[in-house]
Amino acid sequence: MARASFELVRGSGGRPVAPSNLHATLVFLGAVGEINMPAVMVAAEDLAAAPFEILFDWVEHWPRPQVLVTVPALPPPAAAALAGDLGARLARGGLKIESRPWRPHVTLARKVTRPASRLTLAPVRWAVTGLSLVESLTGPAGVRYDVVHRWPLAAPGSPPDPPLPADCALG
Repeated sequence: MARASFELVRGSGGRPVAPSNLHATLVFLGAVGEINMPAVMVAAEDLAAAPFEILFDWVEHWPRPQVLVTVPALPPPAAAALAGDLGARLARGGLKIESRPWRPHVTLARKVTRPASRLTLAPVRWAVTGLSLVESLTGPAGVRYDVVHRWPLAAPGSPPDPPLPADCALG
């Protein structure tokens, strides 16, 4: 994704998102206190969805947040279903979630001042094989995203992944 968007981002006057920070948000939660973490963990724990793919093949400039994003021309129904299911579970758990309709996107650059008149990108296939709970940390070098927990996607009725060995750590 970073390679495919390099020239576009460089010409935008914006600050590129570090390749390690590229992500697609399924549900935006904002600040979640320690008291709400169990509700987040429970909501995502037994989601049943098969892995899927998103084809990011379109670029947009969103003026108000001053970002350059890539979006799929045709969002896969599996992605929308997963976002809706997770959002409903989080809401039932008492969490306040984004009220705007979900739209898959990956932010490529922030503080964009001069987007190109022609926003094109070679299509990028993004394999979605799991979910991650990510914490956003702001520091002098910018934003960094740390993975708090991961859940693999598995089709309904498929056997669970074997447990990780004791010496494996996630996050």
